[in-house]
Amino acid sequence: MSVRHGEPYIDGVEVQRRYRISVRTLRRWLKDEDLGFPRPFRINRRFLFKVSELDAWDARKGAAPEAPETAKGLPIVSDVIRTYGEFVKAMKARRTELDMTSIELDAKSGMQEGYSNKLENYGRRAAGGKEGRGMGPETFPLWLGGLKVGIILVDLPRHPYRPKKAPPA
Repeated sequence: MSVRHGEPYIDGVEVQRRYRISVRTLRRWLKDEDLGFPRPFRINRRFLFKVSELDAWDARKGAAPEAPETAKGLPIVSDVIRTYGEFVKAMKARRTELDMTSIELDAKSGMQEGYSNKLENYGRRAAGGKEGRGMGPETFPLWLGGLKVGIILVDLPRHPYRPKKAPPA
């Protein structure tokens, strides 16, 4: 991903990966004016696309992975979650949104005191060398219930975009 004037850009190869299409399909999309696919600009032989324009096109075409404002008539309280780390971050944000401490969450959910703090610090090494914990099948419904949230599985209309990792500096 490149940044120009504070705006993130991706090249044609990353666009192909984002939509799981071939270079021929990308060329066809660019030629089809009715499709309204975002126009790239060119630097040397490289085409660069604004990520914000691609996201706007996704939303207009109904291809965006973002969920609607409600699901089954209930309000959506997080973004689309694709990894366990994103799940933990969303659960922590939900607890903060409810203005609830970890101890209050433990009490409301029926978890052992201090357990939600361990769940929120999954993969991190704390003082004393102890790491956070991942959840198990017994903890999962307690954690969800304590935060008054549920999970709805949706079929994403396209492969999730995974940006290239920057080379080490």
